[in-house]
This record gives sequence, C-alpha cells and structure tokens, in this order.
Amino acid sequence: MAALPACLSTVRAVAGAIARSTPELAIDLVIAVDEACTTLVAKAGRHAELACRFIRDGDSVRFRAQVRSSAVTVPDQRSLYWRVVSSVTDTVATWVDGDGLLHVELRCRA
Repeated sequence: MAALPACLSTVRAVAGAIARSTPELAIDLVIAVDEACTTLVAKAGRHAELACRFIRDGDSVRFRAQVRSSAVTVPDQRSLYWRVVSSVTDTVATWVDGDGLLHVELRCRA
C-alpha cells in the first residue's frame, strides 16, 4: 500500500482482525503495529510503498513491515517509539538494509 498516513487504517484493521482470534493479543498487537507503521510512514521516501506481513506462529503473531527510506538510521532505543513498542511486544527489531529499505519486525505472544 502507499506509505501515507491515510492508509494506516487498513493495517490497523488487519491487526485488529488477527488479534480478535486471540484476545490477549488484541490491544498490544494493534498498538505495536500502529506505532511501527506510523514511524515507517514518517520516514518513507516520496512515493514509497509500505509492505506489511503478519505471520501467525502458535500463540504469537510476528509482524514485519518495510518501506523505502532515505533515513540511514533506525529509531533510537531511547525514543518514544521504541519505548511504546518494546513495552507491548516480546521482541522488536529495526534495521536499514543495503537497498535503502527501513524494516521493522516485532512479535506479540499471548
């Protein structure tokens, strides 16, 4: 999807639908996905696309997202983003690859 704030409601809706099947995940997953995607969209390059993937793994959900970005650094671990996401997930990682893609991967366990 286009890396635009207006498109974030779609990702939120998918996260909510996935989380409904495991109520213990509902709030945490939606908050984490929303924060991750909002951060990626804010750092997205012009005309970039936001690619998202949800992976159900037993009692947990892994979420991966990426966007083309001119940002050469990932969110600081002292930032509000990092504090929010790491407080509602079991794991979170961000990195920039050699192709200029900014990645986020997180995992929420019930």
